Amino acid sequence: MTDILPDYQIWLTLGVLLMVFEILTPGVFFMWIGLGAFVTGLISFLLPDAGFVWLGPVFALLSVISVLIGRKLIKPEQKCKTDLNNRGARYIGKIYQVVEPIQNGRGKIKVDDTTWLAESKEMTIPYNAMVRVTGVDGTFLEVERVNESKK
Repeated sequence: MTDILPDYQIWLTLGVLLMVFEILTPGVFFMWIGLGAFVTGLISFLLPDAGFVWLGPVFALLSVISVLIGRKLIKPEQKCKTDLNNRGARYIGKIYQVVEPIQNGRGKIKVDDTTWLAESKEMTIPYNAMVRVTGVDGTFLEVERVNESKK
């Protein structure tokens, strides 16, 4: 690249700078490109006659590969395991009693000391029937009638 510094020092410096930049910015992206620059610097050290014409594409390829591997290692879309912001999710699978008959697919069930709106695919479920919560749809708990013989 220049006559002042060997190519490998420039690539290694670029790699370190990108990794430091990663610390200063949110996300996990520059670290992988920095890794590509760092490995390109090592290749440049081992093959000092390789010029930028060869090392540029090597850097690009290594950066893409390291970003793809990094995305596999760090899964950004991990779902939160808590029900902190979805209170109704903690009731899924539990059985409760109908306190307002479910008519036209909607009614109310008693959950602990509160009453929740309930939805069911069954159009009618009578008062005092037992239902199992199968899901949450906004402020409604989705329920299905519990067959008395299966309890």
